[in-house]
Amino acid sequence: MVEIRKLFPNDGSSFLALRQRALRDHPEIYTSTAEEWNVPVSYAVERIQSNTVFGAFDGEVLVGVVTLALSARKAIKQRHKTEIWSVYTAPEYRRRGLAKAMMLAAIDEAKKLGFMAVTLSVADGNVDALKLYETLGFVRFGTEPGAIRMPENGRLIDNHFLNLDLR
Repeated sequence: MVEIRKLFPNDGSSFLALRQRALRDHPEIYTSTAEEWNVPVSYAVERIQSNTVFGAFDGEVLVGVVTLALSARKAIKQRHKTEIWSVYTAPEYRRRGLAKAMMLAAIDEAKKLGFMAVTLSVADGNVDALKLYETLGFVRFGTEPGAIRMPENGRLIDNHFLNLDLR
């Protein structure tokens, strides 16, 4: 049975390893590169401590993550909204509802913390993710053409922005 729970600092090495896997296996859907995440575990621990990261655990093995980005909005006039970053489920655990369960946990946490909206972005071509987010009530409000530039070949990928009104 897979458990959804918040990550703690002692989950830092598992979080870092899964993040690196996501970036290596799916470079076209994230704005970071695997090389940029070739960092000490302390970086991952700081990310966990400054945000709320939900994980899907199969026993002791971390198989999915969703980050509620509490550190995203520092300006006073933007503190009523937050972002979701770095959604990932290991391929061998997909189609089990784990991403949806982690997203619902993050949305519930955002409501508890008093946020009025949650935004996220999804790379063009990531059809399954877009479908999930729209099923959860997110509404697309824009597209940034060529938002992601693949370093190895220069290919440009559009990024779609979605919002969930929590009011």
